[in-house]
Amino acid sequence: MEEPRKIVVILGNGFDLDLGLKTSYKDFWESEFCPKDYPAPLIRHLNSKWNDHLDAVRWYDLENELHEYALHGDKTDVVNEVERSYVLNHSDYQINNELNYLGVRDDFFSLAEKGYIQLEDHFIKTAQIPYRDDFSLSVLDRDKKAFLLIKEGLCKYLTSIDKPIPESLTVAFHLLLSMTKCVKAGDTVDIYTFNYTRVQMHGYSMNSIPVFYMHGSCKDSMIIVGTRDGTPMVCEYDFLQKVMDDSFRPPDILAALDKADEVIFFGHSLGENDRQYFEQFFTKQVGSDNLKEPYIFIFTRDSDSKVDIKRSLKSLTGDRLSLLYSTNQPIIIRTGELKEDQKLFFDFLVAHHTDRHYASEVIGKLIK
Repeated sequence: MEEPRKIVVILGNGFDLDLGLKTSYKDFWESEFCPKDYPAPLIRHLNSKWNDHLDAVRWYDLENELHEYALHGDKTDVVNEVERSYVLNHSDYQINNELNYLGVRDDFFSLAEKGYIQLEDHFIKTAQIPYRDDFSLSVLDRDKKAFLLIKEGLCKYLTSIDKPIPESLTVAFHLLLSMTKCVKAGDTVDIYTFNYTRVQMHGYSMNSIPVFYMHGSCKDSMIIVGTRDGTPMVCEYDFLQKVMDDSFRPPDILAALDKADEVIFFGHSLGENDRQYFEQFFTKQVGSDNLKEPYIFIFTRDSDSKVDIKRSLKSLTGDRLSLLYSTNQPIIIRTGELKEDQKLFFDFLVAHHTDRHYASEVIGKLIK
């Protein structure tokens, strides 16, 4: 009889996306919850960075961009002094009165074009300035509030779409299902998620599988957003780092990885912003004193993301990827190109207490 396994599952945004949850950066930025009209240089920077290329933006792109903005971003005010004076010295009533009877000043048109004045309809019957009071704040204070609004808006957006995972023909669902079977067979499974959405399955109990939220969860209305520490940062903008958030108390994933017999990554980029959680683990895999070599499975989207994963592994092992492959070859399974990797997924399911016939049936449906 096989010894029980200690399995650690690590989830990134690709897990939610594989399940069909609309948790991409684009989904949030296009939602009503995103403060994209807030008058702060940080918002201007993010709005202008990707323009029409939101489809390709990942959450780690946002984290990297926050770091870039802190170091090199244009922090000049989004309004000039004349526009600021106009905002602070006109009430909504005065603006509406001016629109209807006195004509429109250039300041109004400039502010409306930037999105800081909202018009009721095409004929400009009424207008209002939602963030009027904030125009009296300094640029730094408005950037701080913009960052807070991003976190609050993201939490509200994810809460609006968060729901138990229905039974579905996705690789992500069957990964979770296989983990419940592992627990029933006596294995120990811990899930560490970098997502803010709940990890739960409709109709299946997951009470025996502890879930640790690395950066908070929307169910607790407490999420950690930002870039990592350990890199250069302009002092007054270090509020953009996760570690500066008062709620930052990540679970001890390093100890869990150290004790694991098997580590499963699903939809995580293994990129720079979470490097501190994984560098020690992968460095140990290529060390000569490593006596325990856990099985490593990595689920990623396609061939392009597989290349990105390998580049991340190169970095995490200090450019010793060949040594990692010679001592502990990670198995990479492409969820979006499962036809090419169906044997790898079949072997994974069977090794995690899935009936061979059922595994074949599931994969057959997935690759149709």
